[in-house]
Amino acid sequence: MLAQSITDLIGNTPLLKIPSHVHGLKNIEVYAKLELFNPWGSVKDRTAWGILKPNLDELNNKIVIESSSGNTAKALQMIANLYGSSLKTITNRIKVPEAKDVLRLIGTQIQELPGKSDCYDPHDPNDPIVYIEQEIAKDPEKYIYSDQYFNDLNRKIHYDTTGKEIVDDLGKVDYFIGGLGSTGSTLGAAQRVKEYNPDLVTVGVVAEKEDYIPGIRNHDETLEVGLFNPDFYSEIVTVNSHDSLEAMMKLI
Repeated sequence: MLAQSITDLIGNTPLLKIPSHVHGLKNIEVYAKLELFNPWGSVKDRTAWGILKPNLDELNNKIVIESSSGNTAKALQMIANLYGSSLKTITNRIKVPEAKDVLRLIGTQIQELPGKSDCYDPHDPNDPIVYIEQEIAKDPEKYIYSDQYFNDLNRKIHYDTTGKEIVDDLGKVDYFIGGLGSTGSTLGAAQRVKEYNPDLVTVGVVAEKEDYIPGIRNHDETLEVGLFNPDFYSEIVTVNSHDSLEAMMKLI
């Protein structure tokens, strides 16, 4: 494969069959969609590309603005760099110092706020979304607001690509399990998969309350996400960081 741009490498990730002696389930085949094969190693590369692709002509004279503390910010910055732009992230969620170091290294402007709430609260003067709206209001022509938590392009790119790839590889799927952060990846992909099996069981995964797992939110936080559609899921389960790390290491 000859790639003309780093964006050509976004998507088309492999599905890995997990051996039965690892997952321990009888008469069930389990597959993992390996989004780590995206350029920045995350499903958020798709999200960033899906949101910014319709706005590429504007990137050379506008700044991308978002509230992100990690993978979405890295992906947005990567694409912005390609098209002569940059990213400003306003957040209070950078809990991993190394993530902040990487963002600064690739040119991201970071504005950290004192607020401790991880949920969107329009009445909190220190809420990142409130700050972003105020910033844009000062100069509407200066920014492209990617708005990952409310922008339907987040969901659509996963319907168009992630879900399609799963169906192309597997056909009918009985269970779809995905983490819920901005919720667009699981929702969009599962909607596409469900078209091929109306009885699909979709399970959303969130962190336990007061726990922290990078990339997903706890149940209370998901209620503040504009793309979150609780009625879509057959079940929403909570996991804790200890069990998640143990399972991740077992898979690795």
